[in-house]
Amino acid sequence: QNVEEEKGEDLVEMMANILAETLEIIIEKMKDMMDETFRVYTRYAMRNKLPREVHIRFMKKIIKTQILQVTRDKTLKYKEKEITVLKQVPRRIRDIRREYSFITKELIKRGINYRWLVPEGLLFTWQEQRHRIDSI
Repeated sequence: QNVEEEKGEDLVEMMANILAETLEIIIEKMKDMMDETFRVYTRYAMRNKLPREVHIRFMKKIIKTQILQVTRDKTLKYKEKEITVLKQVPRRIRDIRREYSFITKELIKRGINYRWLVPEGLLFTWQEQRHRIDSI
């Protein structure tokens, strides 16, 4: 998110430069690892008057995992603006997780960290004990 659009932009080249710099590899190698690169209009982007999101599909899952790990610690920047890197969660899983929203809101309100379980459920630590909720 937050990658500025330009007229006549070469999206593949631009994203390959940004990601290759992040992973410290050659740009050509990064281009070979990228399967598809395209922009998508999302409701979030339209509502908040942001540029369209950039979606990238990679040849191998390992590359996606490496990028997600690196961007946790180090922020990506393009033209002095911070780029947000998000993992795409399938609609089916998002719909399942929606049922847990009342629990997650309460956990957030109380400042309790949690993580999602795949395909369904939550894992959180409360009073030094781990709790697992996988059915409602």
